[in-house]
Amino acid sequence: MPKRTNKRIVTIKIGSSVLLTQRNKLDEFRIAHIADQILSLKEKGIGVVLVVSGAVACGANYIHFSSEDKQLKMAAAGIGQAYLNSIFQQIFSKKGLRIAQILLTNELIDSKSKKKELNDLIHYYLQIGVVPVINENDVVDLNSFGGNDFLAANMAKLLKVDQLLILSTMTGSNFGVGGGKAKLQAVAMLKEKNIQASIVNGKTKNILLEALL
Repeated sequence: MPKRTNKRIVTIKIGSSVLLTQRNKLDEFRIAHIADQILSLKEKGIGVVLVVSGAVACGANYIHFSSEDKQLKMAAAGIGQAYLNSIFQQIFSKKGLRIAQILLTNELIDSKSKKKELNDLIHYYLQIGVVPVINENDVVDLNSFGGNDFLAANMAKLLKVDQLLILSTMTGSNFGVGGGKAKLQAVAMLKEKNIQASIVNGKTKNILLEALL
């Protein structure tokens, strides 16, 4: 297993309500502000693992569907994930940050061997200074973890992180699952494992630095 070289490791889950504007467009200014804060955290030796929502919502700009259209949601996720990742790549690279995309299903990490492989891979990324960007693989298994709040909690447990921070406005999303109840459940899951977890307003200036430094 790669040696843990970071002073601390944190998981940051970014909700759709933080990333998207009222017109359902990615807020590139906010993403850039988050990138600036992550750079500051990295400079202080803190390893950052991101769990990013918004793929289905981004794809909804190109594929229209109702809440019952599972297949169309999966199709939208594929378009939205590619777009979301490209914007993150552009913005983060301008800050000198390299990202790696990891798409997961619950079934994929259902075995000890797969969990170990994933754990080793993410720790390797952190060791070489890469920021893992994780999301549910909604294209092949929609809402496999029951939403990214639970995915973030599962990643926090797997990696034995020091803290999970959920960035949200607690308004929920029209395009996915989650909302305030799911976030509170995810926080409770981690508190049972003695992992610090909290929900903060992701639109507050410098919230990562205030909550994690």
